[in-house]
Order: sequence, then structure tokens, then C-alpha cells
Amino acid sequence: MERIAEGDLLRRIRLNRKRLASKMYCYPKVFNKKYSASWPGDWEGRCILSLTSLYFALDGYKEEQLDVLNQLNEIMSHLKEFINEDGYFGNLINDINLDEQQVSGNSWYLRGLIEYYQITKNEEFLEIIKNIINKFIYKIEKFYENYPIIDREQGEVSGHIENVSKNGWLLSSDVGCAFILLDGMSEAYYLIKEDRLKNILIKVIDKFINIDFMKLECQTHATLSCCRGILTFYKATNDKKYLEYAVDIFTKYINYGMTNDYSNINWFNRKSSWTEPCCIVDSIILCGQLFDITNDVKYIKLFNRIYLNSIVVSQRGNGGAGCNTCLVDSNIDIKAYLYEAFFCCTMRLAEGLRFIKKYSCYYFNNEIIITNLEGFKFLLDNNEIIEVKGDIYKKLNVDISFKNIKKNMEIAIYLPENIDFTTDISDYIYKDNLFKFKIDSDLNINFKFRLKVHQEEHKNFVGDKLLVKRNEYLDKKCFIINNQKYYYLIDYSKIKNKNETMEINQEI
Repeated sequence: MERIAEGDLLRRIRLNRKRLASKMYCYPKVFNKKYSASWPGDWEGRCILSLTSLYFALDGYKEEQLDVLNQLNEIMSHLKEFINEDGYFGNLINDINLDEQQVSGNSWYLRGLIEYYQITKNEEFLEIIKNIINKFIYKIEKFYENYPIIDREQGEVSGHIENVSKNGWLLSSDVGCAFILLDGMSEAYYLIKEDRLKNILIKVIDKFINIDFMKLECQTHATLSCCRGILTFYKATNDKKYLEYAVDIFTKYINYGMTNDYSNINWFNRKSSWTEPCCIVDSIILCGQLFDITNDVKYIKLFNRIYLNSIVVSQRGNGGAGCNTCLVDSNIDIKAYLYEAFFCCTMRLAEGLRFIKKYSCYYFNNEIIITNLEGFKFLLDNNEIIEVKGDIYKKLNVDISFKNIKKNMEIAIYLPENIDFTTDISDYIYKDNLFKFKIDSDLNINFKFRLKVHQEEHKNFVGDKLLVKRNEYLDKKCFIINNQKYYYLIDYSKIKNKNETMEINQEI
């Protein structure tokens, strides 16, 4: 099934594309030692991954896709000038010390290579992937047996390596980032089914799940990247214990790492830190993947809340992504903390937008599930077309057309709770947030919505959108609660001025 983004998501994708077309993400500046010195492979890997993500996000827009691919091809044509003789970034691995940040960075590089290979099927890059497995991953296997479970130095937005080696590890203040490699390794195993790689994955996963990552104050981004890797390994092996591991980790993140606006705290148990869009992207991808596997609607609901609240306050007017203050019980204000994390989050946002598009619609046998009513076109088999226009929260109106759909197709549409709606479909079931009906022929349906406020744990919502107190700005849509005006969270991507972005304050 091909999914074509339209509406506001397409605007966000194009805005991010414009930012990632700037010189720092193009050859030759993408290979800048200043950015990659402390995180070998991280900048380059995230950049390659971001461009492959944009390529997929722009399905249906061939000229824009080609423009992305041209930028990507130029980078990849010079790759061998900057990697070491064994095919990865940074110094060659030795038997004495292992740099945790080099491990993490090269995981992103591996991910980018795999996605690029999926697009081009260029065997040259398949060989580079195999080299990384043989000459990088296989060489560092033994280090994970003695990964130090000890307190770390406090870090800033970009982590640093501690001065003293522990158990052969040069440790990062981004606690646990060595386990990000599970993400790259699992994708490599999914592509290349090697028994030795499988056995290493089992060992590293076993090591991670026996770490109290909350007590250790692991970085939430690293933890969820690891979680995604475990879930990919489950898909490759069909061993249900790995699904259970992933669900358990993600549940702990929801309970202890997620903020009240569905963003994240940067490290577990450090609520005075800041959000990181890289982690937010990890979380929304996991929601989509877990619904795909479990069909549990709670993941669709969370998917929408992360998108409508957290992504909205993370993407900036220049198309990049930045960090905000953490909306937790001890802090009721949302303010921009760092305008743009151009060195990581801006690039990861592209992957998030790609998967928001992907998980906007699912096709299970004879059932279609639409999860996001914001403007999409879905192309199924045999010229079957579904098109969604409008939105719930501003236009209060959604039109959905079905063309050439086979008879008795089951349709399910996610509609948030506590929103009244009317529709011209009479024969339907609405249960557990899913509006279900069967289709017999071409059909056009309309939804009209009436918004109303409801409370959840002392927070005010309209549907899946959180309400906050703030100055009237950009939009005038407000809701009166106890004689006070409440608004949707500001969409920072619509504010072009950096200073304005940094000055805005929102209060829950």
C-alpha cells in the first residue's frame, strides 16, 4: 500500500526537507570533523538516515524525491574518503578500550546504510554493511559482558566521554547509549540472517534487560532506540519473549519517562532536564510498530497524542527540531530550551515524519484502519483509492472518499473519545475509539465534529489535544474553563522568528 501525505503533515515534511537541504547536510560539509569528532558516525549516519526517510516520506512527489536522492547519492559517492579501512567511522577498534559514543554513532551510520541499500539495491553498500558486521560488531562483542553499571557524570544536550576508562569502556554522559547499537544490529540481522550476529544480539539484549535502566538513569532516547531494536529482533525471530521485553520497556517509559505533553525527560529520574525530539521520534515509531503487531488501540491513541502535542512543540519554524522544558508535575510551564538540536534531532525528525505517514493507515487482510484524519491519500491494490481531507480540531470537518474498493471491505477509523460527531453513515459500530463499518461500493462519507473539554488527571483536553494557558497567539481558538481561556499548544513550526519562539510561555 502506498501512502501519500497531504495536508499539514506534508507541510511539515517539506519544511524539514528545506532545512535538511542546507549546506551542512550536503557534501562536503556533512563530513565535518568538528561535528563528528566526539561522536564518530553519528552526524553522518543520522544525515544519511534522514535523507532516506525524506525519500520515503515524499512518496507521490517524484521530483522532490529525486532531489533528495541526488543529495544522498552525492554524499554516498564520497563516503569511502571518510570512513576507516574497516568501513566505519572513527579509530579502528582495539582490545583495550571501547568508546561508547563511537558505538552509538556507528549504529546510526549502519541504519542509514541499510535504508540506502533498500532504495538503491547497490551491492557496493551491502558489502560495506557486511564489513561493519565483521570488523566492528564482531570485534566489540566481548565488551558488553562487562558494561559498567555505575553512576555517571552529568551531561549537557550533547553528551561527552568521561576521562577515566571503566571495565574497558570509555563511558558517555548519555547513559546507556552503547545499547543504541541494538537498533543497527537488529536491522542488519533482519537484512542478513547470520547466526553469529543473532547470538550477539541475544547476549546484548540479555545484558540490557537485566539493567535497571531507571535506577542507572539511562538516557530515554538510548533506551527507546534499544527498545526498537528488540522489537525488530522479535519481527526477525518471532520469539514472543522479545515482544514482551519491548512492551515492558515501553510501558516503563510511558510511566516514568514521558512528560504531560507526551514528550520526554532526557534521562530517567532527572525531571529537571529537557526534552529530546530524538526520543519523541522513537516513541511515536514504537506506538505505530506495537499497534501493527498487537492491534491494541491504546497505541493508536498514544500515537495521535504524541503527534498532536509533542511533535507540534518540537518542530521549529526553520523545519528543524529543538528541545523544550519538561512538562512534569514539578513544572507547569512549556518553554523552548534549545531552539534547534541541528546535530541530531533535526535529522531524526525526518524519520519520525516518515513513520507518522506510514502508520496513518494499516491494511490487515480485508480490513483498513485509518488512524489519523488530517489529509492523506492511500493507494491500495488494483487502483483502490482512499482520500482523507479536512481535520477534526480546526476545520471540524472530515471528508473521506473510497474508490474502487472491493466489496465487503471492513473499514475502521480512529476517532478520539469525548468528541461528539455526526456522520452520514447509518450502519456502524463505534467502540474503543474505532468507528467501524463495511463498504459495498464507491463511497463518500462526511464527519462533522463538535469539540468539548474533558479532564484527565487534572489536565484539560479536547479529544487528544492538550489545552494550556497562554497568550492569544497565531490562533484565536480558545476554550473557557473556570472563567479562564485555554488554547491548543502552539505549533512552533508556524513561528518563523527564533526570538519569538524562545520567548513564548505555555502553562498547563
